[in-house]
Amino acid sequence: MNSLIQRQIAFNLSSSNAWDAFADHRSQVTSLLKHGSDLPRLCILGAGNCNDLDLMTLIQFHQDIHLVDIDMDALAQGVAKQNLADHAHIHLHGGIDLTGMIDQMSHWSPNSALTETDIAACIDASAHCLAPLPGPFEVVASTCLLSQLIKIVVDTIGENHPQFVEVIQAIRLGHLRLLMQLIVLGGLGVLITDVVSSDSYPPLASVPAQDLSQVLVQLVRQGNFFHGVNPAAIVNLFRQDPVLSQQVASLDPIGPWRWNFGPRHYAVIAVKIQKR
Repeated sequence: MNSLIQRQIAFNLSSSNAWDAFADHRSQVTSLLKHGSDLPRLCILGAGNCNDLDLMTLIQFHQDIHLVDIDMDALAQGVAKQNLADHAHIHLHGGIDLTGMIDQMSHWSPNSALTETDIAACIDASAHCLAPLPGPFEVVASTCLLSQLIKIVVDTIGENHPQFVEVIQAIRLGHLRLLMQLIVLGGLGVLITDVVSSDSYPPLASVPAQDLSQVLVQLVRQGNFFHGVNPAAIVNLFRQDPVLSQQVASLDPIGPWRWNFGPRHYAVIAVKIQKR
């Protein structure tokens, strides 16, 4: 099996029993996704083991829920743990590479000489996953997936590669464009991403909720955040990229809130995007 896929499976397994620890984070994510009208279809990218999704609540607000991840076993087990394995309106789409590049990237190393074609593919290849999905959808969410996609770049070519920044920017842009492509006209997108963890800022776990926003601003100014997920840069990309900006009717930044992952805590933000 592709080593990068194995890493993602291992990551999902590391939190498979963390349902209780995820409670506050799950409440935040579910609240962002449960609102809609006319029982719209919901598509969730990077659903994994579904610990951050209260599916029983969400199915009351959506005609159908489509869960997408590269790890089919995680999806199946996550839905089963919520006693919804046989629900007619919950659909699992496993084995889908949301970068469209994971086979190529598994051969990358810090010594890889990447071409302009390689970097362009990081933007465009994610569109390949449109075909197997029955979209577009009224609501599409990316749930703490962006940082995982960017981590693939960190784990393959490394931070010292001369094209590291170009590649993570391309992966980010490709993911945001995919998100928008999957939304119906007038529909809603929700990008949720972890920004920083207690690994690099140990006091994060004890920061009072009312102070979390100010602390995150300070951490971003200091450069203490995951590559490619600067909240301001993400919002600016939606507003300035010639493809994205033409599709965006409105943007609503939300958060931050704290996510107890068990071995570490994360600061998480969201951006709600209304499509023109």
